[in-house]
Amino acid sequence: MTFAEIIRLHRERLGLNKKQLAEKVGVTQPYIVQIENDGKIPGDGVVLRLADALGLDRRELLFAAYRARASDDTRHYFHSIFDDLEPTEEFAQPFIETRKDHFESPDFSLQHLSTASNGVYQVALLTAKNDGAEFSGHTHGVPQIYIAIDGEYEATIGDRKVRLGGPDGELTAVIPARTQHSLKAIRKGRCMTVTLGQVVRSAETRARAR
Repeated sequence: MTFAEIIRLHRERLGLNKKQLAEKVGVTQPYIVQIENDGKIPGDGVVLRLADALGLDRRELLFAAYRARASDDTRHYFHSIFDDLEPTEEFAQPFIETRKDHFESPDFSLQHLSTASNGVYQVALLTAKNDGAEFSGHTHGVPQIYIAIDGEYEATIGDRKVRLGGPDGELTAVIPARTQHSLKAIRKGRCMTVTLGQVVRSAETRARAR
């Protein structure tokens, strides 16, 4: 279901016309028309007010908005710059590129910091915006290391769990190649990801990263 269909369906279920919904959200009626008829995706503030007006879960509607904003080009670039996300992964974070090499989702921001010229390592900064944020399960074809900077996390690596950060947690966690893993922020903060091994990036992607 598209973002526009979600808004229209729940507006009609509540018996609201476009003008009434616009008044509840604090926007103009033409703005609601643009959302429902033209596929306009509003900013986060309006999305949250729409969720409240329609009785929807704020986080779920934010995710729907981010998925709608994430074009095929952005998804392709994200997967190529962050090397080798497996085609069979369950990666569901809807990231959009907000500026060069910087991606945002409702729960996380992810910034590509550097890739070695020979592709033997890649470094990125992952920031959890909210307590309880979950980075969905996925795999890489090469090993990866999580390094806690601040905040607290629980990494699920295969069938084991590793506590990262905080007074009792580990500083680092190593994820073997082709191992399903996910990350939950117990307390929001930042961690570094270091991808080891040959990082494959297309000529077009390398040119964009310069």
